[in-house]
Amino acid sequence: MHQAVGCRRAWEHVRRVRRWELAVLLVILGLALVLDAGAMAAEPPDRGGTITWAVHESMPHFDIHGDGSYILAQPVGPLYNSLLTFDVYNNEKIVGDLAERWEVAPDGKQITFPLRKGVKFHDGSDFTCADAKYSVEKLADPKRSYPNIIGIMEEVFASATCRDDFTLVMDLKRPSAAILALLADSHTVMMKAGIAEKVDRKDPAFLVGTGPFRYKSYTPGVDFRAERNPNYWKPGVPHIDGYQAVVMPDLTRIFASFRARQLTMTGIGRHLEKPEADVLQRDFPDAVVALGPRAGWDSFVMHHGKPPFNDPRVRKAVALATDREKMIEIGAEGWGVLGGYIGPHTPYALPSEELKQYPQFGDDMAKRQAEAKRLLAEAGYAKGLDVELVLRRGPLYERGALSRQDDLKRVGVNIHITLLDTAGFRERTQKGDFQAFTVLSAVPIDEPDLYYARLVCGSTYNYGKYCNPEFDKLFQEQSQTFDVQKRAEITRQMERLLLQDVPDDRGFYWKSAMAYWDQVKQWPPIRGTTVYNFGKFEQVWCQGGKCM
Repeated sequence: MHQAVGCRRAWEHVRRVRRWELAVLLVILGLALVLDAGAMAAEPPDRGGTITWAVHESMPHFDIHGDGSYILAQPVGPLYNSLLTFDVYNNEKIVGDLAERWEVAPDGKQITFPLRKGVKFHDGSDFTCADAKYSVEKLADPKRSYPNIIGIMEEVFASATCRDDFTLVMDLKRPSAAILALLADSHTVMMKAGIAEKVDRKDPAFLVGTGPFRYKSYTPGVDFRAERNPNYWKPGVPHIDGYQAVVMPDLTRIFASFRARQLTMTGIGRHLEKPEADVLQRDFPDAVVALGPRAGWDSFVMHHGKPPFNDPRVRKAVALATDREKMIEIGAEGWGVLGGYIGPHTPYALPSEELKQYPQFGDDMAKRQAEAKRLLAEAGYAKGLDVELVLRRGPLYERGALSRQDDLKRVGVNIHITLLDTAGFRERTQKGDFQAFTVLSAVPIDEPDLYYARLVCGSTYNYGKYCNPEFDKLFQEQSQTFDVQKRAEITRQMERLLLQDVPDDRGFYWKSAMAYWDQVKQWPPIRGTTVYNFGKFEQVWCQGGKCM
């Protein structure tokens, strides 16, 4: 009897095990079918098509080292490679490009770059260390490179040497975490040795790169065209035939052209405003509206070397009186975010909860206005004061400035706006001929050195003449810290100091917005510097070989 019961129990256990095994087998088979179906559903990239987008003016020349604007970086950037690059599909992780990898010496003062072999320029010549050395030295030359690059290079770069034809060694004056991010930027490309001395930078013959696309044509004031590089060193890419950057200074025309399907994209990280996005989302179901952070901010720069902003109480009053939420609605139609002195989307910023504990970010505007009036009276301006605001002409600058003008008037600061074109604006601000100016400031890479260098004592780009030795000490410390978490601990100390000092007032950080047709596949997510670093169209493809 006991034996029969034991046998029956043993058999039931076996059946249960078999049922469990069968269930596992069915799950495995089901997953295999799902994965197989997913693989079948995932379309292989189609080949062909041309991507067309708008830039708002013609480029000044073809030397991407010598100009920081997107109107040059976007059309010309994909003709080149850099030593390193940002993986735009993986949270902008830095990876090798023309350098296979990099090795930092234990003391942080030397970086070795083993270079890729078999890479050719568009003219058929080989890329070697001589070209890399030439390019790095050109980037470090103030006469041949633009300020954001020089701001880092002059502080840290010592020399570049070639150990052999495919090994570049870069010696630094001091350890620098920023140098790696800088060498991944779209502007710090590798050029053919001697090109700037042999060819005028306004001549298309200057455009000899190693990138996925090569120069096709350029008509000033009309467009720039490039075509696929058939000998690109990365196998299988690019997928599209080429691209066209069309000059359109009028945002209304850009939007109309996009709706008429004359443009594949409104712009790269650009040229879409909130009302236009609403129209597209309502009436054009095949339009993709892409929105993300932007490494650009509204900046109210105050001259610390002359009244009234040499008094910190007046600067604090400005920060208290500025209604940032209102400015975001007026200046950016809601597409903006609050932030301190570094992009709030970066890992180096203060958490928003801590930021809002500072008085200038408080919710009670009446309380803030009362404190602003008290500070102004204490500084000797109980009856108010008049301030000239130098302002660059254009809707991006004017709307926010008018919002701030209204806010400051409420506490007795009367802003008188002087509107200037770009050349006139730059002349006055660079000479220090201002009490205050407003501009849309930006950085090409989300790198703390670039955000903060403009506030270092004696910096060429410190137009407001702010100076705090404690800040400078922290700046040097963070600049030499490679670990992101440890570096963020230092930058947050810097943020707290700046929020107390108010060297300038950051109204808000903009958001990047663009639209493109859903036939465009594998377009990367919007990051802080997508306007410059968008992956050179390498992985992008168009369904059926048609981009719109």
